[in-house]
Amino acid sequence: MEPADDTLACALAEPPVPGAPVRLGICGLGLAGALMVRAASLATGIRLVAAADTREAPRAAFARDFGVPAYADLEHLCKDPDVEAVYVGTPHQFHAEHAVMAASHGKHVVIEKPMALTLADCDVILQAARTHGVQLLVGHTHAYDPAIRAMRRIIASGRMGRLHMLATLNYTDFLYRPRRAEELDTARGGGIVFNQLPHQLDILRTLGGGLLRSVRAGCAVLDAARPTEAAATAFLEFEDGTAASMVYSGADYFDSDELHGWAGEGGEPKQPRHGSARRARAGDAGANEGELRAERLAYGALQLRRELPPHLPHFGTTIATCEGGELKVSPGGLNLYDTDGAHSLALPRGSGYEGLFADLRQALRAGTRPRHDGHWGKAGTEAMLALLQSARERREIRVHCQVPLPAGA
Repeated sequence: MEPADDTLACALAEPPVPGAPVRLGICGLGLAGALMVRAASLATGIRLVAAADTREAPRAAFARDFGVPAYADLEHLCKDPDVEAVYVGTPHQFHAEHAVMAASHGKHVVIEKPMALTLADCDVILQAARTHGVQLLVGHTHAYDPAIRAMRRIIASGRMGRLHMLATLNYTDFLYRPRRAEELDTARGGGIVFNQLPHQLDILRTLGGGLLRSVRAGCAVLDAARPTEAAATAFLEFEDGTAASMVYSGADYFDSDELHGWAGEGGEPKQPRHGSARRARAGDAGANEGELRAERLAYGALQLRRELPPHLPHFGTTIATCEGGELKVSPGGLNLYDTDGAHSLALPRGSGYEGLFADLRQALRAGTRPRHDGHWGKAGTEAMLALLQSARERREIRVHCQVPLPAGA
């Protein structure tokens, strides 16, 4: 592949982020919290100052590693004067309660996806942020990944002409990893729709500019022992006519990282492992999955790298079709295809968390609207619920709470 031209490199320049590091407290030290802790510890613009979790083991590990308080409940974390912003990484059903508690103590809020399980809870969180005058961000999702941000800027620049079509697909072992009971219950925010599809929906809404018009979807439950959605496919239409498709399977048969050169979701090299989570689950037969998850995937139990992996993070294969060419996410950045052939666009190593942290710092230090603010998060929840409704009723569902990305995003 030939390297891409310099005009692309100019279009991809990241804006500078002003101000002092954000003093961040972590609420929830499970898998999502552990990944956030690792990312924050590697970031120059974030300082970890406290954490909260109901379990003693991850609290002790966090306090040992960072020499800062680790509380047994969120209220004590919110009362800590050194905490400026709170990351809410607790189970989905607690997002609204915990976000409101943090806001009521004057703390800025970063909520793990999804923002909430209902639009009413999204509105409660938005009202709390308005009432108490705090910034609200929703994520982390892979829409913050360096390659997706770069692809969005190229599309927005007009260099490749108008965007017409988007496609994203991902096949993983998600549903066969150890799960708590509610993670296998759609009504309580379980399955792939609330846990994995937010990444794809955010990627497509980011690349398409945000203004979805409608969703048409189909979902599949593949295993009576895990009675929640394991696979889904959807067709999305934007207000400007751009069409988008998304496919996801967490059934642990095919692993689509095979199509990505066996670079894993976080950018780490991996070995082929089709079906490995199913085999591991068979070996754990009779064990309590929730306890296994807590033992293996909480902060302190995970063996997390303390340096950036060799490849960029990704969430499967994503392709954008424009009038003048096509763009595809690659392990090292982007591949661009036009009438002159294929070109590679290398991007600096980094993580999607860096985009989230930059968004947070811009909001707190410069007062700018976050790319993924509470209204963006509510729009994502609406899209998830529309997807479920469409699959259930077998028809197209119009959406009404969608918002555009901020100018320049």
